[in-house]
Amino acid sequence: MKAVERKLGRIFHLEYEAGDDFYGELNRFVKEKNIRAGSVFLLGALSRTEMISGFRTMDGYDVDRRVFEEWRELVAVGTISWPESPPAALGDVDWTEPQPYVHIHMALSGGPGRNEDVLIGHLSGGVLKGGMNLDIYEHI
Repeated sequence: MKAVERKLGRIFHLEYEAGDDFYGELNRFVKEKNIRAGSVFLLGALSRTEMISGFRTMDGYDVDRRVFEEWRELVAVGTISWPESPPAALGDVDWTEPQPYVHIHMALSGGPGRNEDVLIGHLSGGVLKGGMNLDIYEHI
């Protein structure tokens, strides 16, 4: 096990609006504020959700990607880092220097009329249905 002692830096509270691009807005903010490491906590609803729900096999990075076009509620936690190269989850992206990478694990509702269905996985993209609250706790 490795351990690194960190201190709590700045705390940000973001309020998204309907139609906002989740990662577009978040990555822009993280770059603007130069948040190099942190924890992310959020809850809200998306009108379009992209998720990675897990691996299909144990053979490698063969993930199951899903897209939902109807609104879904979610609660999620994640981390902020700036890796040298793109994580495999991002697929084929242009990455010439370290970029912010917000890695989010979520629980996602089953959608309208399917309250008993809950999915878990990684948030890989989304468009906001309405207001969403997101808190960032910077680690220094």
